Amino acid sequence: MIPAMAIAGIFLWRTYAGTTAEFNKLLKSSSPQPLIDFYDKKLGQAKMPHKDAHLVSSKAFAYTLYGDFDSARAETDKIDWRQKPPFFQAQHMYLLALWAYLENHEFQQGVNLAKEARRLVNISKSFPGAKTSLDTYDTVIDIGELLSGNSSPEIIARLESKIDKSLVVMKILAAWGLEGFYIQSGQTEKAKEMREILTNFAPYCKGLSSINK
Repeated sequence: MIPAMAIAGIFLWRTYAGTTAEFNKLLKSSSPQPLIDFYDKKLGQAKMPHKDAHLVSSKAFAYTLYGDFDSARAETDKIDWRQKPPFFQAQHMYLLALWAYLENHEFQQGVNLAKEARRLVNISKSFPGAKTSLDTYDTVIDIGELLSGNSSPEIIARLESKIDKSLVVMKILAAWGLEGFYIQSGQTEKAKEMREILTNFAPYCKGLSSINK
């Protein structure tokens, strides 16, 4: 199982490494459609194991960021995730965790789903892109822990480090989680700083609305 998952991880890393700049640009679009079209073109032509699952999860993630949760679920319903390797099952579980956070504000449920997703991702950090993949799951776990009431300095520090050092995907997710925590804890100015980051990088992503709305 490990070799198959490692191969999938390498393919995904190579694909993602070539799409980061374009993703950042398209994330500022007023609707998810430019991202959807981009994934259809980029991943539709890719030669990689279980391309269907990765294409579906990528499009579902785009819909999720824009708050179109029904379309996101419709995408994931196209795949029988039980028939996919654990690495891809984790992508589905990751989306379920995000829906729990962003749509329903069910943070404890979300962190449980995120931890299950992290358990399913079992790739050695020696493989290309593995560290970034694992960091993504760990970040989503930290967000759920923080918003569920575990405001340990270590979690806060890890999420704050993502603001300056990480790819835009992790930056905006960390900013959303930190904004929610700062709102919960009455730190108004810090919450505003996080909202400014979200407005700058993802101005139309309604899925990343403040938790007090």
